[in-house]
Amino acid sequence: MQTTIAQNTPPRKVAKNHPRGVEMEVRDADLQFARETAARRLEGWMDFFADDAVVIAAGKTVEGKQAIREFFTGVFADKTYTLTWAPTRVETSTEGTLGYTYGNYEARYGTTVRHGMYVTVWRKIDGKWKVAVDLGSPLPEPGKN
Repeated sequence: MQTTIAQNTPPRKVAKNHPRGVEMEVRDADLQFARETAARRLEGWMDFFADDAVVIAAGKTVEGKQAIREFFTGVFADKTYTLTWAPTRVETSTEGTLGYTYGNYEARYGTTVRHGMYVTVWRKIDGKWKVAVDLGSPLPEPGKN
């Protein structure tokens, strides 16, 4: 049996061989996602997910748009709940059909405020950027590790 190992293969470059405009499209989609969520709550949130999207939150993996809606219905039913975020990094594939954003978020439930980081993977579907995967990771509470 012969085993071949690829050596000295450079990592694939991302977002270097296409116009910067594609990165701006993804950044704009992420910012619009945040604005629509703030304005329209659950409906604004749901409008951005692909039908086969995956959300990883609260130690769970939620698959499919309907399951995501069911998972977040109770969260958004709390009228004191707000979620805000902003991307700090955006990259896209050279083909311009996939991208990701990551940054910081703030979730408020009444007087409780939680901060964390997020990653959103975007996929271009029928000319629109849709969320394929969304992951949020809360920062440890002050004084806890």
